[in-house]
Amino acid sequence: MKALILAAGFGTRLHPLTQFHPKAMLPLLGKPMLHHVIDTLREINIREIVLVVSHFREQIKDYFGDGKELGVKISYAIQESPKGEYDAVLSAERELAGADRFLMTDCDIITTPQRFKDAIKASGTSDMALSLFEVPNPNQFGVVALEGEKITKIVEKPPPGTEPSNLIVAGAYIFTQAIFDAIRKTKDLEVGIQHLIDEGHSVFGSHSTTPWVDVGRTWNILEATPILFERLRHQKTTSGKTPSIDPTAKVSKAAHLSGDVWIGANARVFPGASLVGPVYVGENVVVGNNALLRDHTVLEQGVSVGFACEVRNSVLMPGSSIGHLAFIGDSILGHEADIGAGVVLSNYRFDGETVKVMLRGELVSTHTDKFGAVVGGKSKIGCNAVVLPGRTIGFDSWIDPGIVVEKDVPDNIHLRLKQSCVEEKRRS
Repeated sequence: MKALILAAGFGTRLHPLTQFHPKAMLPLLGKPMLHHVIDTLREINIREIVLVVSHFREQIKDYFGDGKELGVKISYAIQESPKGEYDAVLSAERELAGADRFLMTDCDIITTPQRFKDAIKASGTSDMALSLFEVPNPNQFGVVALEGEKITKIVEKPPPGTEPSNLIVAGAYIFTQAIFDAIRKTKDLEVGIQHLIDEGHSVFGSHSTTPWVDVGRTWNILEATPILFERLRHQKTTSGKTPSIDPTAKVSKAAHLSGDVWIGANARVFPGASLVGPVYVGENVVVGNNALLRDHTVLEQGVSVGFACEVRNSVLMPGSSIGHLAFIGDSILGHEADIGAGVVLSNYRFDGETVKVMLRGELVSTHTDKFGAVVGGKSKIGCNAVVLPGRTIGFDSWIDPGIVVEKDVPDNIHLRLKQSCVEEKRRS
């Protein structure tokens, strides 16, 4: 069976992390997201893959090439002017012409091989299937109605209280060639699937409980890392040991490592540092004296963490740095972000309520009570500044020292603090 991966989106909901990188290429645990998706497909012996690309497509092509180094065969379909998911699928019709059936997924779906296996099994030998997942808030997704194992209806984002079930379409589709004519007529993927159902085609639901995250929003990155840590935990290194510390890494004997910790080539961990796994430390990372890394923290290539910092459940993109005595909680730093000494990226509201994030002009719930800040690439935050939970600092913006950031900061902004000083004569 061939696989189709959609990787043409702009990733606007992941801004500012996607300012100069397609979402498919955002790094997680040392690999772009798309690399993890391809690894998952290869594990179930899917070796022929079609990538639909558009935005920043040269970055994707340069990294993956023909797929030989990954043990797969990759071909590319170009979506010249993205018009939605249905158009992305249509753009790959020629590359998939010889496939009776194919598996479709997205470049930002982080899951396990079992979810794909379950979808293929549900489709039998000639039918179609959709992978399903049960959620408490289905009105934000495409929701299905079932009769037995067959899907009878798909409702896209139904109003609260009208959902036919709590089962949403999640992560994987098994299609036949019939999908192309259907979406050509309807110009919408879900409507096209419904059209096939109404015409009598069998579309089965694969209700899988295996983990699944659609990394469509910034906080989803932090939801995806536990899945990747679990997969990494089960991958043996060449020495047969897992987790692993690269032999070129320099880890002080006075550092404290507990739980599952991975440390990459030429990384340095100084005396007194505590790494409480699961923690991933990439190549050429520096972890300073007495720093504390914990709870699914990921430091990508070239990151620097200063003296006595605490980093909790956060992802630091390549080249970012943190000055001494900073706290980074449940946050994401873009490429080459620079965080000054004593900065606090706070992750918890005083009232304990769910953290909300401004997204496309709308306040959106993250469905978690712990979420810190998203700091765009090349941005700088001065010493002792505090960023409140759920705030976004745009790409290449500057925050002056001592500021409390109470609202989002757009790209290329210098946020300055005005202060008034009064000179008084000292009493003798």
